Amino acid sequence: MSKHSRDTAVSVGAICDDCLAWAHERDYAGYDPYDGLNSPVLNPLTNDWLTRLIGMHAVNKSPVNLRPLLRIPAERNPKGIALFAMAYLNRYRETGDTTKRDRAETLLRWLENNRSSEYDLAAWGYNFDWQNARKFFLPAYQPSIVVTVFGGRAFLEYYETTGEPWALEIAESAATFIQENINREQVNGFDVFTYTPHDSFVLVNTNALAAGFFYQLASHTSSTEFSERATELFRFVVDSQADSGGWYYAIPANESHLSHDNFHTGFVLESLYGYAMDQPADHPARKAYNKGLQFYRDNLFDKNGAPRFEADKRYPYDAHAAAQAILTFTQRDTNQDRKMAKTVCEWATTNMLNDDGYFHRRIGRVLTDKTPYMRWSQAWMCRALSALSLRDSENG
Repeated sequence: MSKHSRDTAVSVGAICDDCLAWAHERDYAGYDPYDGLNSPVLNPLTNDWLTRLIGMHAVNKSPVNLRPLLRIPAERNPKGIALFAMAYLNRYRETGDTTKRDRAETLLRWLENNRSSEYDLAAWGYNFDWQNARKFFLPAYQPSIVVTVFGGRAFLEYYETTGEPWALEIAESAATFIQENINREQVNGFDVFTYTPHDSFVLVNTNALAAGFFYQLASHTSSTEFSERATELFRFVVDSQADSGGWYYAIPANESHLSHDNFHTGFVLESLYGYAMDQPADHPARKAYNKGLQFYRDNLFDKNGAPRFEADKRYPYDAHAAAQAILTFTQRDTNQDRKMAKTVCEWATTNMLNDDGYFHRRIGRVLTDKTPYMRWSQAWMCRALSALSLRDSENG
C-alpha cells in the first residue's frame, strides 16, 4: 500500500503532481516494456523477425530488470512525452499554474523538434526497434498511426487550451500525415488504416484513435476532409463490434492475439464517445458506445476496480489498463461512471503506486513487475489522474 493511499486527505491532483515531479526529475526519460532491441548487447544478434521477437520479449517478460545489464539506455519516448504534456495541460486548466502550461509547451517543442526525419509532415514513432509478431518490423523513430495520433492530440489540446495557432498547425500536419502516408486496406467494404506506412495489419483501436483525433480536429478547420474521414472510420468501428459489445484487437478476429482486452477496448470507447454523443439516441454509433461501455464495465473489471487483462483472463493487472479505465469513465461522467473511475483510481494508487512517486507496471498471478516504465505506466497514470482531478474540480 502506498503512502498516498493511506492518507485520505491527499487529493488525486496532489498525487498527480508528485508523479509528474518524479518524471520531471528524470527528464521524462526511462525504460519501456518493449525497448529490449535498444540493447547494444542484443542488437547484433537480432537480425530477423524471430530473433528480434525473442530478444524483445526476453527483456519484456524477465522477472528481473535486465536493462542495466544489457546496457539499454533510459530515453524519452515520443508517445510518453505527448501524454505528459496532456497531463500538464489538465493540471494547468484546473489550477491556473502557468508553470504547468510552460512545461507542457517545453515538451511539445521537444516533440516538434524530434519528428520522424524522413517526412516533411509531423509524425512520430517509438524510440526503439519493434517487432510486431510476424506482421511487421518498425525501426526506431519510424512513424506509426498510434504515436502520431497521440502526438497530434497533444498539440491539439494545447491549441484548445491556449489558442496558439502554431500548435493547431502541427496537429493538422499530423492528421494530414496519417491521411496521406499510413497504408490502407479494404476491410468489409471500408477503407481503413493499417499501423504504419508499410504494413497491412488492420487494428480496430488504431482506426478508432485516428477517427477520434480527426473528429476533434475537424471543428477547428474549414475543410470537411477530416470530419468525413472520421465518419467513415467510425462506421468501420461500429461494424466491427462483436455481438457481446466488445471489440477484437484485429480484423479479421482470427488474427487477434488478444480477444477483448482492457485498454484497447478503452481506446475504442474514448475515441468513439464525442462522435456518438453528437448523434441521435437511435444512431448506430451511440448504440455501439452504450453497448460497448456496458460490456467494458461488466467484463473487464473486478469488483474492487482491478482492471482485468482480458474479458476471460484476470491477470496480469496492468497500470496502462487502469489509467485508460480512469480516462474512459471520467469522460462520460455519469454518477455510475464517476464512481467507477474513483474505484479504479483507488485500486491503482493502493496497489501500483510506489512511495517514491512512480507507478509500476503489472501485478501478475505469481510475479509482479515493479520496474518504473516512463511511458507505459507513469505517463499514462499522470494523464489519467490529471483528467480525474480536473473533472472533480469542474463538478465542485
